Amino acid sequence: MKCDLCCKTTERKVCKNCWEYTLSKLTTFPKKYFELEKELLPSKGYGERVGGSRTPPIPVQLETLDLRSGGISKPLLTHESNVRILQKHTRITFRGEEINRIKLSVKYLTGQSEWIYKNYSELTILAKDINHIGNRISKVLGYKSELMTIGTCPSLDDDGKECGARLQINPAALTSFGDIKCRVCGAIWPSEKWRLLGRMLDAKSE
Repeated sequence: MKCDLCCKTTERKVCKNCWEYTLSKLTTFPKKYFELEKELLPSKGYGERVGGSRTPPIPVQLETLDLRSGGISKPLLTHESNVRILQKHTRITFRGEEINRIKLSVKYLTGQSEWIYKNYSELTILAKDINHIGNRISKVLGYKSELMTIGTCPSLDDDGKECGARLQINPAALTSFGDIKCRVCGAIWPSEKWRLLGRMLDAKSE
């Protein structure tokens, strides 16, 4: 079976590494919700004119407004409701403000993450929804990846097949005692093996 996200061989629809990466995104949503607030400021009107239109541009970022008015919570609530029904847990009750909906859904889904990973038939859809939300948020906030590609992962699986995924690091976060980890296959290269990794990458580039 191939992982629906990274296409690597796995025992489930989504490999463990992709699922853990997805969960790490999910846990940031309450904080990101507040960060999006500053993006609701009216635009200065320096955008391109729309020919033939007398209607001024809407003074708000529509993508940001959507994310803060259900774009984050609604997909999460749908999956939470499904999981609650399947596990015969109590139904979702009124939660008030949008941030409460996000916080409680994140808390429930992360708390049930092990069950979801092993039993939820819509695991792939949930993972894709979470990653889609995360990408939308990053686009609005203007986040740019600081990851640097240093080569393709040379780790071999049980059949002797090379991983081949892009091996990336964040130079700003990497310390002399840090690890380099492949997000796809999970191979870890601790600092004492950096020289070995470097030689392997050099050999592949020759």
